[in-house]
Amino acid sequence: MSVPEIKILNENMRQPGVSINFQRIDDSQLVSYFSKSEHVESVFRELIRRYQKQVYQYVRNMLLSHDDADDVTQNVFIKIWQNLANFRGDSKLSTWIYRIASNETITFIRKRKPNVDFDEAMPELADYLIEDMNLSSHDIEVKLQRALCYLPYKQKLVFVLKYYEDLSYDEIADLTQTSVGALKSSYHHAVKKIEIYLDVLK
Repeated sequence: MSVPEIKILNENMRQPGVSINFQRIDDSQLVSYFSKSEHVESVFRELIRRYQKQVYQYVRNMLLSHDDADDVTQNVFIKIWQNLANFRGDSKLSTWIYRIASNETITFIRKRKPNVDFDEAMPELADYLIEDMNLSSHDIEVKLQRALCYLPYKQKLVFVLKYYEDLSYDEIADLTQTSVGALKSSYHHAVKKIEIYLDVLK
């Protein structure tokens, strides 16, 4: 699965003039440079290097279409760039980025389907699978992705964050503003539904 180039790098950014090697510092240290104008562009480039693939794959798992995921990923990093100075470190950097990605994904779906009900499944997304992923309809990954299309959006969100992104329940709770208990229940129901669907597809 190829990851798209973030166009904002070429279109809106100056060449870095900073000698600090940001690749050698962790996220918490990186955050300390967000408000420093002389470093912010290099910091943003480092954020793209660290999180572009994760954001794209997360959005792709939610939307399935490469083109849609590409567009949303661009929007996510534009939103990150616009809000770097506003990040206060109240949550982990990765959680903040996932929250932006989640919000941009929801915004994209609402623009495409203004009357969407996020408590209902979106089986029409399954149409993108064979066409976009170049996989056999018998491939286990296609079957799993198709099963996810039959989950309500909120259950799909929890499953993707837990199963694909390997976030802890505490991290997902921070991201979604949902209790850990409710998330565990949602994940359990999602797994049961997926198991039933995969069993039907055997």
